[in-house]
Amino acid sequence: MIARHPSRFRVAALTANRQVDELAELGKLHRPDYACVADASLAPRLHERLAGAGLGCKILAGEAGLVEVASLPGIDCVMAAIVGAAGLRATLAAARAGKKLLLANRTSAGGRGPVFMQDGASRGRCCCP
Repeated sequence: MIARHPSRFRVAALTANRQVDELAELGKLHRPDYACVADASLAPRLHERLAGAGLGCKILAGEAGLVEVASLPGIDCVMAAIVGAAGLRATLAAARAGKKLLLANRTSAGGRGPVFMQDGASRGRCCCP
């Protein structure tokens, strides 16, 4: 959808748990300001891949990096698609920051829904698949 409508949408940040090569390919396509890999040991490889493609985006890593990109100012929507609990803290941070959440995994959409409600994170709007 984003690639088909570049005049309507812009990718500010891309994240992945461990799939650095796929993240780098998406980076080449969307040219984000930020890229983050949850597995911090893979950050040097991500930096190498993106720098080699001529992208000057800021590289972040670990859970703190995921939280940072999920709460960036000026961002309207955050898609939560990291499987399992790895992306849960970042998803909560996005909700607390009032972002529109696009939940693309069952952990956030179903299994942890009550956590969002109890935590007061429901200030963000949620669009579940």
